[in-house]
Amino acid sequence: MRYAVIPAAGVGRRFGGKKQFFTVHGRFLIEYPLSIFQKSELIGGIVLVLPAEDVDFGERLKEKYPKIKKVVEGGSERQESVYRGLTAIDEPVREVVVHDGVRPVIDTALIRELVIALSDYDVDGVICGVRPKETVKEVGSPLEPGDFFVKRTLNRDKLILVQTPQVFNYSVLLECHERAREEDFWATDDSALLERYGYTVISIPGDYRNIKVTTREDLEIVSIFLREKL
Repeated sequence: MRYAVIPAAGVGRRFGGKKQFFTVHGRFLIEYPLSIFQKSELIGGIVLVLPAEDVDFGERLKEKYPKIKKVVEGGSERQESVYRGLTAIDEPVREVVVHDGVRPVIDTALIRELVIALSDYDVDGVICGVRPKETVKEVGSPLEPGDFFVKRTLNRDKLILVQTPQVFNYSVLLECHERAREEDFWATDDSALLERYGYTVISIPGDYRNIKVTTREDLEIVSIFLREKL
């Protein structure tokens, strides 16, 4: 059995609203990744993590997406939301796929590629990412908001922009989350926890269209990509 945990508990402070519930081409944004995981034959169940006040709405989504086995209340940080999703799984699972609920432009082929890579490379986690297109610089002390001293230019050949989905050995990911909680360590994605505790993670190619909706401009861009899939 392989589960997906989809954290979508953000309140959208920068966006100006809960972006997971914005309507794009007649569907809530959260429904796009849900539909892909519902279609994937590699996924046996989904745990959907939502804000406390939206859990009832998530329960109603089960009628449309029956692979949703649990809808749980998220935490104030993404890491806490993922942890709650992991601990809500109450049947034996070997692997878990974690995917941001506001990354709608994915397909079942990417899920398959991640799962195959986890098996072929015999590692603890597989992520996807893309090469930066722009020159990337490390900055130092701020001058004014948005202004910085430039320290150096980074080698793009050694950098990727990390995306989700990410697939992990379930017991390893749960262990890393529990250790991070004990140490009060917080990371921006789950693979960083495996890195911290010495587990092996590899990266495979992602997709430049796989944008995480953070701003209104992002929503406009993914709307174009999603129209192509209709």
